[in-house]
Amino acid sequence: MCSVFLWKGDIDSHNSARVAWETVVLTKDQGGLGIRDLQTWNKACCLKLIWMLFFRDGSVWVAWFKEVILKGSIHNYWTTKPSISYSWLANNLLKLKDEVFPLIKLRLENGVSAKFWFDNWTPFGSLSTFLSNSSSRLGIHEKAYVASLCRNGSIWWLPPARTEEQVQLQTYLTTVTLTQAQDYYEWELEGKPTQTYSTRDVYTYLRGEINYVIWANTVWSSYEIPRHSFLVWLVIENRCPTKDRLLGWGLQVSPLCLLCNSTMESRNHLYHDCPFSFDLWSLAASWCRITPTRDWNDTVSQMIGLPRSKSKRHQTLLTLLAWKSTIYWTWNERNARLHFNVYRSVDTIFAVIDRQLRNKIMSFRESNPVLSSAMLQAWFSVG
Repeated sequence: MCSVFLWKGDIDSHNSARVAWETVVLTKDQGGLGIRDLQTWNKACCLKLIWMLFFRDGSVWVAWFKEVILKGSIHNYWTTKPSISYSWLANNLLKLKDEVFPLIKLRLENGVSAKFWFDNWTPFGSLSTFLSNSSSRLGIHEKAYVASLCRNGSIWWLPPARTEEQVQLQTYLTTVTLTQAQDYYEWELEGKPTQTYSTRDVYTYLRGEINYVIWANTVWSSYEIPRHSFLVWLVIENRCPTKDRLLGWGLQVSPLCLLCNSTMESRNHLYHDCPFSFDLWSLAASWCRITPTRDWNDTVSQMIGLPRSKSKRHQTLLTLLAWKSTIYWTWNERNARLHFNVYRSVDTIFAVIDRQLRNKIMSFRESNPVLSSAMLQAWFSVG
């Protein structure tokens, strides 16, 4: 259903996308639709199994995995390689070690179980990578444990540093003192240790840092009409097939606007440089007691800047409803003229908007009578 709605054609055919999938899977605050990226979500679910290996010793599956795949020690996870003798799941969990390594910190105590080269026990991550696999030059065995390189808890037996990375490591080791306690692992997400696993938080972490858009609360407002908000999202992303875009795709079509028949049709022209659409928006804006503008960017800024205080909430929601309805029915009229050769006047279209807004406001009269009443009074005060 999402495929048919967002892309041309039926669900089984291959057609050009109206909106890139990378945009669709963003959250609404980031400019998308909030649909999960299933590949990343699946990876987050797989990472939970790895988390169980380190932090859920009571599981029968964990005990089996440690004994059969990791040869009895969880510390071998970082050095165990996929094998044709392992199951598909086991191999996939082993392939995710680079993804999960920054999240599993080994807290150094006595250093007896901490592998020098492969455990995440320093701020430099894996020393095998940080020191560029220089184990032979340092004279430290590949399977060496941290405790084997330390005497009396604070005296480190390491060869003289010959690279900048080795200097950094030895400087760090001067701050480390081993104790009598046991080493332990800790799950750390975004610099914050936690005792539980959250698939949602890990999914967000894997997606990376993505900036928010300032228009999200304007497009996806409370008590909205979903199809109106969806179209406004497409318009803001400039993904509606206006004639300037059709010409850019190489299609041979008339460039003139179907509403005014005098200027090239584009997103910015339709909303609301076109005289027809501006007359419709002016009529709706007068009922909301705001001053309309012809420029698209100015109009969006005007909607973003609407007051968000509790005392003005009813007026803001009413204005957003009217604005999005105007955008929706302007596009509807454009398509009706293109595909069905049906023409309607501004007054006729506004009568549809008026009826639809009244019905929408009345629809939540039982759940929020105060807001519904305030919005109706504001609408009727002009009408």
